[in-house]
Amino acid sequence: MPTAGKTPTKRGRSEVWTRGPTARAIKRELRLLGKRLRQLRLERGLTQEQAAEAIGVHPKHMIKMEQGGANLTVATLVAAAVAFKVPLRDLFPETDEEDTGK
Repeated sequence: MPTAGKTPTKRGRSEVWTRGPTARAIKRELRLLGKRLRQLRLERGLTQEQAAEAIGVHPKHMIKMEQGGANLTVATLVAAAVAFKVPLRDLFPETDEEDTGK
């Protein structure tokens, strides 16, 4: 039975995905993050399955992560940094102004 005065909790995509410039920026950054994760995995000679096991995600999720199609949690990012033995900040390399459209 619903409690009076409380609104139901909304589940699903965040409102930020409905904002054009913000959604485009998120997609761009997820693609860059995916490229970086793939680069780190290949530098360590790991398969996607091995990297997924080390991070603690399903191999199919690893594929999505590398393609920029997964909205990663902070916990997953920390696990990836630990698995690849890099500081968390190294998952987000500086980009040239040219790359960011400035």
